[in-house]
Amino acid sequence: MKTPEQIGAEVKKLFSGEPGEFRPCAYFDDRLDCIRVIVRDCSVLETRVHERLTVLEDMYYPAGRKQYVGFTVKGARHFCRENGISLAAPIAVGKLLDAILAAFPEPAVQIFVNGVARELVKEEKIEVVDVSGALPQSA
Repeated sequence: MKTPEQIGAEVKKLFSGEPGEFRPCAYFDDRLDCIRVIVRDCSVLETRVHERLTVLEDMYYPAGRKQYVGFTVKGARHFCRENGISLAAPIAVGKLLDAILAAFPEPAVQIFVNGVARELVKEEKIEVVDVSGALPQSA
């Protein structure tokens, strides 16, 4: 068993380094059952476009930078299963966006996906999202 001093030293060591450089990414948040695509580290305002789709906006975007910095697909497990997207392997983000357009043909979704989301993932070369955490764990 570790002493409080040993635990304190380990915590200080863990948090003493500089944070790593941010890299644009797409990831599956298992606890919230959503897929998040984030291209810039900043304070964000989340604006719901659709019951399943939220856009992330830079709250203090300066001139010359883009206002939109990501998006979230809520209910990701159900959405993928409902649309025949396998959770057994990483999902191509383009395929995910195609499925969103097919499932939700509302104008706001169409405009966001075609005008913002596709541009973000293309510019930042975000090709896949790993959803392996979405699979039930074997005992």
